[in-house]
Amino acid sequence: MTNVMIPPAEQQPSSGTRPVLATEQEAREVAEAAREQEWASSFVKELFAGRLLLDLVHPFPEPTAADVAKAQPFLDKLERFLRDNVDSDRIDREGKIPPHVLDGLREIGAFGIKIAEEYGGLGLSQLMYTKAIALVTSVDGSLTALLSASQSIGVPVPSNCLAPRRRRRSTCPGSPRGRSPPSRSPRTTWAAIPRGSPRRPG
Repeated sequence: MTNVMIPPAEQQPSSGTRPVLATEQEAREVAEAAREQEWASSFVKELFAGRLLLDLVHPFPEPTAADVAKAQPFLDKLERFLRDNVDSDRIDREGKIPPHVLDGLREIGAFGIKIAEEYGGLGLSQLMYTKAIALVTSVDGSLTALLSASQSIGVPVPSNCLAPRRRRRSTCPGSPRGRSPPSRSPRTTWAAIPRGSPRRPG
């Protein structure tokens, strides 16, 4: 993984056709460009405006049978893993997540819940991701932060919106299985996008 704190000019050259790496500022600009520009109405947003739009939340949308069938095996596996392997009190006492917990989450694909299967993830929907995070939160808040940091604002959206297809295939599979540190900033991930990519600033 690229160290964005070292400008490309100062990094050691390597053999082959390795692309020129982005600067930290360029990586930040790519991450910022991934933010939504237009916002649809939402129940909570309208509450802040003093409007109670119940039609936005009732009746609550039900997941499709296909969505449930795809997600349920993972949700069952996640629930068993949390029950059998996670000691939240120990995590609080020691101030760190044990390696066997990280390894187990990696093995079941918990770092790539929303990332498309094409790029090594589980390809689950936002609703099923939310259900998975609810399971995690019921056991330990530190694991919630760990798993949601890269999946709520990190890898999934930029990987689908900004990275050229050939780079997505080469950079994303490491994250769903946790081969890269999952707590890294999404901005660090995008330092690997080559300059001159059609959907990259500057």
